[in-house]
Order: sequence, then C-alpha cells, then structure tokens
Amino acid sequence: MADLTGRLPEDILSSIISLISVREAATTSILSKRWRYLWTTSSNLDLDPKNMLGLFLCLDHFKSQHTEWKQKQKGRFVRWANHILELYAGKKIDSFRVEYPLGSGHGCDVDRWIQFAIGMQVQSLSINLLEHYLSDLSRELYKFPYWLFDQAGRQSKIKHLSLKFCSLSIPANFNGLNSLSSLSLTRTSLSQENVDNILNGCPSLEWFSMSECRCPFHLKLSSGCRFLRLRHLRIFRCDPLEKVEIHDALSIASIEYEAIMFGQVLLKNSAQPVRICMTLDRGDRRNLQYNPRSQITYIIGTVAKEYPLLETLFVITPMVQIDIIPKHLTAFTKLKRLKLLGVRFRKILLELTSVFLEAAPSLVELEMDLLLPCTGAAKIEHRKIVNGADYTEHKKIPLKEYCQHQRLKEVKLSGFRGYTSEFDLAVLLLKNALLLEKMRIVRETILYTGDSECWVMKLDTDRIKQEQILKILGPEVPSTVNLVLE
Repeated sequence: MADLTGRLPEDILSSIISLISVREAATTSILSKRWRYLWTTSSNLDLDPKNMLGLFLCLDHFKSQHTEWKQKQKGRFVRWANHILELYAGKKIDSFRVEYPLGSGHGCDVDRWIQFAIGMQVQSLSINLLEHYLSDLSRELYKFPYWLFDQAGRQSKIKHLSLKFCSLSIPANFNGLNSLSSLSLTRTSLSQENVDNILNGCPSLEWFSMSECRCPFHLKLSSGCRFLRLRHLRIFRCDPLEKVEIHDALSIASIEYEAIMFGQVLLKNSAQPVRICMTLDRGDRRNLQYNPRSQITYIIGTVAKEYPLLETLFVITPMVQIDIIPKHLTAFTKLKRLKLLGVRFRKILLELTSVFLEAAPSLVELEMDLLLPCTGAAKIEHRKIVNGADYTEHKKIPLKEYCQHQRLKEVKLSGFRGYTSEFDLAVLLLKNALLLEKMRIVRETILYTGDSECWVMKLDTDRIKQEQILKILGPEVPSTVNLVLE
C-alpha cells in the first residue's frame, strides 16, 4: 500500500506530530528515513516523567527515598531534557511544559530551558517543580526568570504562563510580559506589591488564577490609572485571604472562589459577572465552625442579589451534607446553566433540586454530579437493583409536591450508580421539566479541577448496567425526550 501520509508537506506532518506526546512522536522515527527526525520538529514539548520513562511519577514514592537517590533521579531527568532540546530542529514552539520535582536546586537548568523556549517564540509556558508539594512553602522556591522576557524584547510571544511551586516577583514598570493573556499561580507567596506589579506589567491579562497561595488577609486587584482587562478570576484556598476587592474591571465575566470568602468578593466600578463558581468549605481550615447550612442559605438566598446578571452557576460541594433546606429564596432571573458537582444530599435530593428549579425559572441546562453516601436500607435497595430487582416496587414519587419547570431543556446526571434516590431524581426531572428535550445519564463521576477544567473518574464498583437503567427509566421517558446513556 502506498504511504499517502508520507507524501504530505513537512509542515503538515510536523503539525500532526505536535498533536501527540514527545515519547509517542519519537517512536515514529522507525517508519522511514523521512520520519526519522521529524519528531524533533514538534511544536509542543512536554518534559516530564511520562515522556522520559513512559510512567507517571509517584510523588509519595519519591518523597520516601533518601537524598542521594533523589539527586540521582533529578540528574537523570536534567540530562534527558538537555538531550531532547539539543536534538530539537523545529522553527518555533507553541507550548513548552516542565514537570518534575527539581525544586530550586536545578534553577540554572530550568532557566536555560526557559530561555530556549523564549528563543523559539513560545506562546504557552508551564513550569511545575512539584518538590514543595512534598514539604511546605517555608523552603526557598525557584525564582522564575522574568528578566529573560525583557531581554527577548519584541520576540517574546508568551500568552499563557502557568507556574507551580515557583516564585514570581516582577519589578514595577516591567514591560516584558505585555502580550500575556493568562496567568496561573499555584503554591507560591504573593504580596499586595507582587499582585500590583503583575497587573500593571501585564496589560493584556484576561485570565488570572491563584491556587493555594500565601496572600494577605485583604487583597486589592487594581492596575492604577487604567482599566483591568480581566475576564476570569479564580481564587482557591489562598491563606489567610478572606477579602478581595476588584477595581475597574469592566470586562470581568467569571469568578471562582470558596465559602470562606462568601460575601467578601467586592466589585468596585466593575462589570457584573455572568458566571460564578463556588466551592463549599469543609470546615477543616483555620478551625472554622462547620456550618454547611449557612453556605447553602447564602447560595440560594443571597447570590442572586449580589450577582443579578448571573447566567451560569457552579456549586462544588466537597464532603458537605445538610438535612434542612433554606426556606428563603431569591430568584435567579437570568440563570440559564446550573451545575451542582459532588452532590451528597441523599435524604433531601429531590427537595433541594426542586428548590433550585423554583429559584431559577429561566434555567435551560442542569448538570448534577452525584456522590451520594448510601448506607443501611438505601444500600440494600441499591444492591437489589444492581442484581436485577424491579425499581417499580419502590414507593412512587409524589410529583405534585415538587416544582414544575417551564424552560429546562437539557439534564445531565453523572456519577450515576443506580441508587433509588438517583432514579427518583431522574423520574422527577422527566415528569416535571415540561419542555425537556434531552437527558444524559453518565456512570462516570466528574471532578472539577478549576478554571473550567474537569477530570472524569470511572466508577469500577457497584456500577449498574446501561440495560438496567434503560429498563427502569424507559417507560418513564416522554416521547419528546431523548434519553442518552453513557
């Protein structure tokens, strides 16, 4: 058979190579003479253990080893990374990522790799040095060499920068990151001065994420005399931060934060966001009194007042359980998309769902990820259904007691394992969402990682079969609704 792919122009082949990992791309060198060095032109370079060894790095294993072993592995990684860059023959690099527990001890090597990427007009740069995940932030962090971008001048094309376990401290009036549109900082220390210099030195910044950083109690986001171009802001587990002021952000559209700052994200001379993501607190930080009911009350009773233009609402509920539903509701007049992830309210699942539907009359899309803790009788019922028992023996749902909805068109239920409460929820939505067009039932569960990214986690235990779901729900599905099982 003719090698039709091999006849393509080299630029196209390089683009194809860039869609796979460095390790996978290197294996194409055995195909023919033309392919032998083609992998060295990939525009996406990931320097990590998976590409070096074909294995993911186990941090716990790395942590447990003695110092000499760790240094040997670090040296091995550095030599491998240097070899990859020596062989590189491409004209430019779109994305460049380094992920290995090097810490600050190999700062000169990391500096050299970053300088190489900048020289190749890199657009997306990600540095994750991991090591301080194994200890704490009291040790010296690797200092990100911001000055290399100033030296590059107009050649710098960097648009996306992600730093984990690195220190970023740019001086005032720094102009080397003018084109940067997104910045993600994880596990670092940020003072008010750091943040001021970042916002002043990155005039094109639209996406700003701070996760597990050390910040002051009160943080002000402002760029002085000009308006911020920020569109998305994420603040997650930044201690001891509890209050944030956002000034002159006329384009802000999305904010993510957690329960500890409910009511303390203040918008001054700024636009009203249309997307909010909130993470309920587990009550294990700073010895806070655990009060999940107050968190739900805030979301249902206050959020609509604070964000009247809200169209999309995410609620992440890790390890939160409540037995009483707030009675005072405030209508989300413009809310169209609602995502409830990590839902654990088995006893009041139908009531809580109905309350949200009542509070959001314009809702079009509903997604719920179910992590229902079922024990005792509920677990016995679940086992019977998984083993083939008839769900219709279960008590009928009093549909008239729950809110009907006039606009809801799409529903997605993930983490579906076949508990009776899950089937009750599906039947309630099938019957009471009068304009429903599609219902997706997914057996995998969704883990939200922030900044609009999710992981899909398969449930290997007690998974109900698709045929059983169809047998139970099939008779309940109106002719106008498309039931999709995944």
